[in-house]
Amino acid sequence: MPLEPEPLPSSLGRPSPPKHQCSSTSTCTILLSEIGKYYHAFPKGSFRSRFAPPAIPRSVLHHLDAHPFYWSWTMKAGPNAGKSFAVPTVPTSCPKDSPKAVHWMVSIFHAFKAQLAPQALDQETGRVLPAYVKLYQNNMLMHIRAQRAHSRVGKTSPASAPPRAAPRPVAVIPPQPPGVIAELRQEITALRAEIQALRLLHEASTSLPLSPRTAPTVVPPQPPSPSAASSISMAQEGIAHPDHRWLQAVIDNQYCPPTFRHIDSSMVPSYPLAIPEDVQQVLQVIYEADVRFVGFNSNGDLCVAIRSPAELVIAAVVVQAGALLPPPPRY
Repeated sequence: MPLEPEPLPSSLGRPSPPKHQCSSTSTCTILLSEIGKYYHAFPKGSFRSRFAPPAIPRSVLHHLDAHPFYWSWTMKAGPNAGKSFAVPTVPTSCPKDSPKAVHWMVSIFHAFKAQLAPQALDQETGRVLPAYVKLYQNNMLMHIRAQRAHSRVGKTSPASAPPRAAPRPVAVIPPQPPGVIAELRQEITALRAEIQALRLLHEASTSLPLSPRTAPTVVPPQPPSPSAASSISMAQEGIAHPDHRWLQAVIDNQYCPPTFRHIDSSMVPSYPLAIPEDVQQVLQVIYEADVRFVGFNSNGDLCVAIRSPAELVIAAVVVQAGALLPPPPRY
């Protein structure tokens, strides 16, 4: 029968103790002086399903650093009789007013208890057997120690931190010639004018309340010829306002829709405050400091107003600066 191999001698000349082997049928005996120092396996069949302790939050680890879990063990005999020793532990129950970190640790024990098999529980009380509780506390102390070591990895002291790179010099923009500055000022002025026109457009479209409209009247591509009554009114308006060059500037704009390009510059439009309800399509004309809305009514007459419902606008054109404004509306 072959002999067991002898253990290798230690550095002190004495043989090293044999490595502990956990039993597969019973719990290990853990001394109070060795609790939390070595990992011990549970016997086979201890769990109904696999249990693994979760990652511990940093707030719980900070609480454990400031308030470690200990209980006092007092020697009753021997040379150290009467002396008390602090034994590390893990709580399995706590009062309601305990800190949140303690409640979190107790909840882990309840999760551990829920996975135990009947052999690890007292058949009368349903509590976990003391041997299994001590084995759980031992392994949890090992888990807490590993979590603490993991949380400290990556924390470097200020002395070992890498030096910061020197800030890059701020680029200095070279002075621009006067011509470039003048062009930029002109562009800024034009942008301000467009913004002001858009602001006026928004105010005009939101100030007029939307009312339910009647059935839309189909407007032909070519505006119909005005009736005799409208021709008379056009002639009268033409006598009152002979200058309609502002209309020609709108027609000549490259973004003017085809429907409005057929307007005759000699046509005398009406100038209401708001677009009438029988107008179905509106062209928005944006000036440097004002906005107008142009559209045909059901009789084919041209209407120019300062207010219009937003849903009728089909296009918008920006008239160049210095163009003539239409006459003011007639209330």
